[in-house]
Amino acid sequence: MFCQKNDPYSYEEEGENYFDMKRSRLLGDRHLVLFGDGDRVSVTAEVEPVHFLLISGKPIGEPIAWSGPIVMNTQEELRIAFEELDRNTFIKHSRSAR
Repeated sequence: MFCQKNDPYSYEEEGENYFDMKRSRLLGDRHLVLFGDGDRVSVTAEVEPVHFLLISGKPIGEPIAWSGPIVMNTQEELRIAFEELDRNTFIKHSRSAR
């Protein structure tokens, strides 16, 4: 449960598809919660422990093209990224990173 809200419509949630209107105040695996501006996030688990990833930052004003696990700036960059993923060339290694 995010921000101690019992109202499942108190925050934005990405569903399975556009018409996915079922909401639970408890979110499970593979959910994205999008918060607006603020300075605090509260997370509560009822029974089982919870792990989550919190990402925060200032907008950089670039276009976003998102498909599955890959985020790029354009649809063309997404197409190339998925081709590289299929060819196992998506992840690049540099000598300086080793």
